[in-house]
Amino acid sequence: MTPSFARRPLPARRLVTLALLTAMELALSAAESLFPPLLPLPGLKLGLANIITLAAFYLLPKKQVLAVVAMRLALAGLVLGSFLTPVFWISCSGGFLSFTVMALLSGRRWVSVVGVSQAGAAAHNIGQLLAVYVLLGHQGVFYYLPWLLLWSVPLGLFTGFSAKLGISALSKAGFDGKM
Repeated sequence: MTPSFARRPLPARRLVTLALLTAMELALSAAESLFPPLLPLPGLKLGLANIITLAAFYLLPKKQVLAVVAMRLALAGLVLGSFLTPVFWISCSGGFLSFTVMALLSGRRWVSVVGVSQAGAAAHNIGQLLAVYVLLGHQGVFYYLPWLLLWSVPLGLFTGFSAKLGISALSKAGFDGKM
């Protein structure tokens, strides 16, 4: 049986769009890695790449957003030198749990882009702590969860409002994700 992706290749314009979104996420991830820590809390970041992920949820099918997120995580691991290290797996755990939660909530009338962002930020922190727990095997890591969830509120707001502005600008420019 032929896999579904082998039956119908994506049009060139869609592939270029996915490559550009991946490149933007990768550039934002790399730029964010150069910032000094916001607070003396390990792993606390703005989540700039998630601005692109959020916008993609409102412009592309979820399978294609997943491809962008997976490619960004793999390429960021390669570029930043953390590929297949514990840091890479912690990042992937947060990224994929965040993707799953945002995929379930995006497109729902009762959840705004900012709400999806907030849920994704919280899920990212939970996913990272779960990975740390698996790696260390000590439940003490969960004492850190309230602090991470507290900070996911303002950081999720920043990401959500930024994505909302980006979606609005893309819509005004005539980009609706259909090619």
